[in-house]
Amino acid sequence: MLAALLLLAAGAPPAEAAEPFPDPALVESMSAATPRYYYREEELPEYTLPPVLGAADSPEAWPARRAEIVRLFEQHVYGVAPPAPDKMTFKSNGMVQQDRGTGERVAEQWRTVRFTCETPTGPFSFPFTIVLPREATLETPVPLFVVIAHPARMEKLGAKDGRTDSFPWEDTDFFPWKAIVKAGFAAAVLPAGELAPDDRATFQTKLLAAYGLPEGVDEGRAADAPGNIAAWAWGASRIVDYAGRSPDIDATKVAVIGHSRGGKTAWWAGARDPRFSVVISNESGCGGAALSRRQYGETVGLLTEVRPHWFCPRYAGYGGPKGTFEEGRMPVDQHLLAAAIAPRAVYAASAARDLNADPYGEFLSLVEANPAFELFGDPALTPADFPPVGGSIVRGRRGYHLRPGGHDLLAEDWARFLRFAKEVWTDDPPPADGSGD
Repeated sequence: MLAALLLLAAGAPPAEAAEPFPDPALVESMSAATPRYYYREEELPEYTLPPVLGAADSPEAWPARRAEIVRLFEQHVYGVAPPAPDKMTFKSNGMVQQDRGTGERVAEQWRTVRFTCETPTGPFSFPFTIVLPREATLETPVPLFVVIAHPARMEKLGAKDGRTDSFPWEDTDFFPWKAIVKAGFAAAVLPAGELAPDDRATFQTKLLAAYGLPEGVDEGRAADAPGNIAAWAWGASRIVDYAGRSPDIDATKVAVIGHSRGGKTAWWAGARDPRFSVVISNESGCGGAALSRRQYGETVGLLTEVRPHWFCPRYAGYGGPKGTFEEGRMPVDQHLLAAAIAPRAVYAASAARDLNADPYGEFLSLVEANPAFELFGDPALTPADFPPVGGSIVRGRRGYHLRPGGHDLLAEDWARFLRFAKEVWTDDPPPADGSGD
């Protein structure tokens, strides 16, 4: 029934659709294979979401409410990250690539950078890699995409034999750097595992250990102690620090993007750090863009059972077995994370066969953030705006698309992200009722 309603809302009769959403056969097969999950809309609990605005009734009042929302997410979901360092250094080893056959310069330049700061236990550092258009100079600084590369996806980046300092990288669907450079943008790849390993036993052995936090998920952690996502988001903000010191990067035009757990990190980084002017999540699901109270696909309980180290310890208390509704006790839900990004631009992307990430719930977070964006003159999104498979919608400073296929980050996703960012950064948004296509 939901599939038919969504297709009709998008203006196409169901018979013309190449792919229904959700695919009824996929719903039935996944329901049978994973009975601990909900995949049928009619089985979902009724819920009431926390209000967006609180006492804020004007753009001038919004910053205080936004800060309150960020504090709630720190206390109940992601944990309180270490503070931004007072002093930091960046050591850059840059080069302009040459084609070995012709000796001519190619279209991009690569750079390795090492960040270092002082912590209570001594120096802490991590590397990152930047690729820029050849034309990036002091006179013509370029916008920057910060790419959260979580450890499970590092092999998809195209680095030769896993060596991030061997250039140029292979151009891949997951990181199509040639398209990024051709669009006139730079991209910085954050190797998230250098800040916090994605492992429940060792996630605090790097950045978090440097700030004196205990190791392991069960060893005396405070209820609001940070997990992986908080550490990774901290690292993304350090790249913005670098952008502010690099004359060939326009630090007023920095986007953050991530896929899956990296997408959760991107939205949290963007909510925390207002220097990100565009914030993009790709198939981030529970704990990212999807509404937790829907309990569709992966839930708080199921996620924290296997990945407790991503979040603060308190978050696990909002997850219970199927048939319970512990999520309803949370003082936040993910629509507030989208709202905390206002009035900056935010985008969520889903894949039609990635039901565990709850594509419709990811879109609804953008819808339910309406009050914050309307404060700044943006038009409202409605549930009826949910696009058909293969479609997209951009409404003011919010964008969304539903790609065919499964859980991945592809070149076609990037094409829409680049277009969205260009529209934001050139102050040339599409019509209020326009599609992103």
